[in-house]
Amino acid sequence: MGTGTLYSQTAEVLRSRIAQMVWKQGERLPSESRLCEEFGVSSITMRRAVATLVAEGLLVRLQGKGTFVSSDHAIVRGPPELTSFSQDMEARGWRGSARVLARRTERASARVATKLGLSSGAPVSIISRVRLADGVPVAIQTAHLPALFFPGLERYDFSRESLYEVFERVYGVKPTHATEVYHAGNVGVAEAAPLEVEAGSPAFRVERVASDSTGRRIELVDSVIRGDRWTLVIRLSASRQAAR
Repeated sequence: MGTGTLYSQTAEVLRSRIAQMVWKQGERLPSESRLCEEFGVSSITMRRAVATLVAEGLLVRLQGKGTFVSSDHAIVRGPPELTSFSQDMEARGWRGSARVLARRTERASARVATKLGLSSGAPVSIISRVRLADGVPVAIQTAHLPALFFPGLERYDFSRESLYEVFERVYGVKPTHATEVYHAGNVGVAEAAPLEVEAGSPAFRVERVASDSTGRRIELVDSVIRGDRWTLVIRLSASRQAAR
């Protein structure tokens, strides 16, 4: 195992096995004694490692039944890293896919123009997609892209291709920085059917503004994410600077 405390090293190996689908969603983990024997660690170390993954939402303990791989689609962040939805899914060992709801080019609204640093009324390409994890709808994402930066986007099938991969492969543009803002909200009437939930169901409302290495803003994405299918866990660590 790598560096760090023994229980954190053990937790990382467990985390890796879940990501690699050695244990699939809903599957029960081997007994504590068996895991201890396999990993060569004490029961205290294994319990702390498992507790870490329970806190992250990757594992679930069921009284009298054992510990299971969580069946919800948790995304664990930390340290912060800019990734696409497809990369998020791959990192967790899930099959990400998309269904295109709408695509069009229109003049930027005042909000969109401000967020992207464009002049009011500048053309923007809009792509709205349902995002699925292992075939389950988890989010609707609507991307607003400066049309002058990405001419010919209509040639690409974004039910199959990653937007970020097309950015880099075709246009030589790589998102390097982004700001995301999360709000608690509800699923709207028009969003309920694509997400396969009832209107008013809990949801995350997320706004992402992404920039390239020059600081040029290249993407505004508005997302509505099912609250029952998505868990965001942020790992925190204490500052190395001594308390004063």
